Amino acid sequence: FEALGDLEQLAPSIGITQTESAASGTNISIRGIGTGSNNPGFEPAVGIFIDGVYRTRTGIALADTPPLAGVEVLRGPQGTLFGRNTSAGVVNILTEKPGFEGRRSLTLGVTDFNGAYVAGFTEGAISENWAARIDGRYRVRDGYITDVNTDRDVNDIDRAFLRGQLFFDGDNSDLRLIADYAEADEQCCVGVNLGGGGTAAAINGAAALNGLIGITGEPAENYRVALSPNRNYGEDIAEWGLSAEYNRTLANYNLTSITSYRNWEAVRDQDIDFSGIDRAHRNGTFIGDKTFTQELRLQGDWNNVDWLVGAFFISQETTYDDRIQFGTDADLYTDLLAQGGSVVVDANGNVLFGGGQLFGTLDSSGSVVPSLIGVFDANTGATLPGGTPANPGAGLFPIFIPRTPEGAGQQADKYTVDTTAFSLFTHNEIALTDALTATVGLRYNFEEKKLDADLTAVVPGCDFLLANPSAIGSLGTLAGLVCNPAVNTAGNGLYSDDRTENELTGTVKLAYTATDNMTVYGSYSRGFKSGGYNLDRAAFSNLLLGAAPDINDLEFEGETVDAYELGAKTEWYDGLLTVNAALFFSDVTDFQENIFTGINFRTINTDVESYGLELDVAASPIDGLILQGGFIYNIAERKNDFFVPTGTGGQLQVASAGVQLSNTPEIAITGSGTYTFPITGSIEGLVHGNFRYNDDVFTVADPSIRDLTANDAYILVGARVGIMDADGVWELAIFGENITDEYYNLSSFTVPEQDNPAVYPGFPQMFGIEGKVNF
Repeated sequence: FEALGDLEQLAPSIGITQTESAASGTNISIRGIGTGSNNPGFEPAVGIFIDGVYRTRTGIALADTPPLAGVEVLRGPQGTLFGRNTSAGVVNILTEKPGFEGRRSLTLGVTDFNGAYVAGFTEGAISENWAARIDGRYRVRDGYITDVNTDRDVNDIDRAFLRGQLFFDGDNSDLRLIADYAEADEQCCVGVNLGGGGTAAAINGAAALNGLIGITGEPAENYRVALSPNRNYGEDIAEWGLSAEYNRTLANYNLTSITSYRNWEAVRDQDIDFSGIDRAHRNGTFIGDKTFTQELRLQGDWNNVDWLVGAFFISQETTYDDRIQFGTDADLYTDLLAQGGSVVVDANGNVLFGGGQLFGTLDSSGSVVPSLIGVFDANTGATLPGGTPANPGAGLFPIFIPRTPEGAGQQADKYTVDTTAFSLFTHNEIALTDALTATVGLRYNFEEKKLDADLTAVVPGCDFLLANPSAIGSLGTLAGLVCNPAVNTAGNGLYSDDRTENELTGTVKLAYTATDNMTVYGSYSRGFKSGGYNLDRAAFSNLLLGAAPDINDLEFEGETVDAYELGAKTEWYDGLLTVNAALFFSDVTDFQENIFTGINFRTINTDVESYGLELDVAASPIDGLILQGGFIYNIAERKNDFFVPTGTGGQLQVASAGVQLSNTPEIAITGSGTYTFPITGSIEGLVHGNFRYNDDVFTVADPSIRDLTANDAYILVGARVGIMDADGVWELAIFGENITDEYYNLSSFTVPEQDNPAVYPGFPQMFGIEGKVNF
């Protein structure tokens, strides 16, 4: 596959969700357990290792991959065998190391949506013991969602990587050095506003005054959306890394050392009102991640024990500079909502409306009113200076909120989180008898996180309300539009905090070889993922109502998992058929999520259960034919309802007990088949197909919109048909993804400051042709 996102087609227990950003909004889950957040303060529950190097964020690991030597999906908590501890599982990626024989390859391809790519590698010996390899790839593709206001396409691809390796192969040691660089310059990712809420009239009215469309009103499967012409979804990403893996045999011991340094940066813009009005946007939001890791392992045998001891260290600096800012239509949108959202144009082209205004953005001709504070006279279309009159006459509406200049909001909310973690681990397999093996593993985890934040927002209307709290109650929900939690100036200031965690985790397993073809096992594992900080001032509680900002509002607790599994691994017909089955149960304490309440993002820790049955099948019934399949039945639910305070004395339910976790189908099935066969003496044919079936699934936890944005059961089908030289010199193929053109949502959410739901559409049908030559 081209990227890790293709893993969903191979393993039914894996779920991959993409939200507002390919860089920072991608989540991988195993058996329903993942990290429900696009905030850089959260760590992934599913760890991704590429050639032994841990990738600290899921989005960091989702770049295009070089040719692979193997992929392992380790389900359940991990941490006694290698590297970083994880609470849900590991995806272990192994790429091809340099060879000595001297090979070169070049691949060219074109696809729908004006897509094209070129990839290649060269490798060979540079001395008796040293080999080198260089891999490169460049890929472009137009977007598949069209903005009706500008006719531009978004959700495109423009990314490249270059990777160099050196490999030393000695008598009793080897050394692998890797240096890589990757970059992307893309417009991603757009949520399609469904426009079913009460604010749609105000959005469309404000857009119409600018000659634009606010919400298209089209079904999401049309892949058309209305965006602000002066805003974009740019994602500029650059990353590079160095790693060294050293293996040495010492008498009866094997020593492994893996050292790495990685630097990843992303700069993002985003039209965060998800409509054709210029209400709010992200302007140059920056995410940075610098990570050093060191791992040491020593493995050996002693009597009937195969033992391993190891240590892992990570030093990580995460930086996040957020810039959520108001646009040119911010006050206009609020005023239209204040008057019910209705805009009527009479025969003379005058804009007529009823109700009051907060900012006084319109007079009867639709012109901008220059005064900031005064009384609006609907009879004359004038704004009278001064305060509200004691006895306003008919058609006089108070205007008492200072205007919001373009660019108001976060000037640069700067966060830095320094993470230091150290662990010692051991993994031991004990042969109790010839048929019975016990596995005992233990890990000690130490984690320290230090947060420093410098928050600066400029919002005149927010300052006015904070200085005049009596006005807040009369405005009701409109107060949140004037002073959104994400830009609330009461949160300005310098903050610092730190947290330390110590945790013991481990595993116990018994495996019994019942016959030469069958092994049954039972296991218990305890996993851990440290807590941290939600890097978002919107997580401060009720600042508009006078509560003091508290750094503890940004903090969330560590996540622990107790996982139990019973299974069997079998082989039949001399290994031509393998069938593996597992019953699993995971009890998750303090499951970490970032939930959007309709007003702000709140970090919650809930308790979750995940249990079910998993099957994996592989067969080779005839020469040249390989079949693979997987099945999972998975119930993943919270144990309790979860409520957050509304700030007006009430509570809002944001998550429900007994409801399947979002983007976790109860039933998922994957299958693939590859058949190679001779056509002539020198040419072979290839036919490949794969599919994934997901049954009905919610795409969001929010009870208010989950039925509106749920996916019905669907199947994604891919195929590849080609011919190749029997000696592997060349290959020509056509291929397709989602060839039945199935529509589905990747995820969904309630649009901030609206009551409209929006969805992130999955990728539509695409075909391509590829040629490859090896020399």
